[in-house]
Amino acid sequence: MSVHILKTYFTFFYLLASMGIFAEVNGPIPFDQQIKEADGIIVGHYLRSKPIQMENGSIATQMIFKMNLEYGVQSEFFGMEEVIVHFPGGTINGKIFKVEATPDFVSGENVVLLIKNSYDRFWALNNGLGAFKLVNYGKNKVLINSIYPDNAEFGQVKLDDFEKSVREIKGTGLKMVYSLEQLEEESLKKRDRMPASGTSVEPLLIASSQKVEEEKIMTAGISTMWLLMTLAFMGGLFRFFKKKQGNPTGFVRKI
Repeated sequence: MSVHILKTYFTFFYLLASMGIFAEVNGPIPFDQQIKEADGIIVGHYLRSKPIQMENGSIATQMIFKMNLEYGVQSEFFGMEEVIVHFPGGTINGKIFKVEATPDFVSGENVVLLIKNSYDRFWALNNGLGAFKLVNYGKNKVLINSIYPDNAEFGQVKLDDFEKSVREIKGTGLKMVYSLEQLEEESLKKRDRMPASGTSVEPLLIASSQKVEEEKIMTAGISTMWLLMTLAFMGGLFRFFKKKQGNPTGFVRKI
């Protein structure tokens, strides 16, 4: 490998290390610390991969995963159920560069990944230290670290305990990932629950308000009518008694 290529890779991994994406594998890292450092978390299964050449000439591998649960990826906003995560190293145009601690996955294998977001790309946090295989162990689902699978303290944890730690550290839990078809179906359900076409809440409110006003006007009209009738009746009584006081007998005198 030429000096120029070595300098390119050294620069590449120095940048990754400075961003907290690639760490030298000198020992396991506790789950809680990695969860705290992660920008995103993925629970799903591995689909496929392809190598790419980065802008600085180095090689990376894009691994594509189907998401079932996630944190920090905003899958519902982008309407996606698959995500691309980058790992350093790979093979392209005959150039082979293998990075220590890069995990190997089999298509369809269930995984849990802790990721970092850098320059509009997702990278595996601490490379293989943040990558776990999700296996069934009795009645439990257990995360097995890709680098330290036999370490009971750092390399193995129950999925339920892992999710609990995510809620405590991140302040929110992992959320379900829905496909674009499922999101559209849910949107249609919400639309069907709305009032029928051509009918809106506002006209109903206006009509109801108008009805109340009409009832008020009608009530006011009736009250006014009774008031006038009462006044007229009292006026008639007043004139009758006044006339009777002028002729106490009530008879018409003849002259």
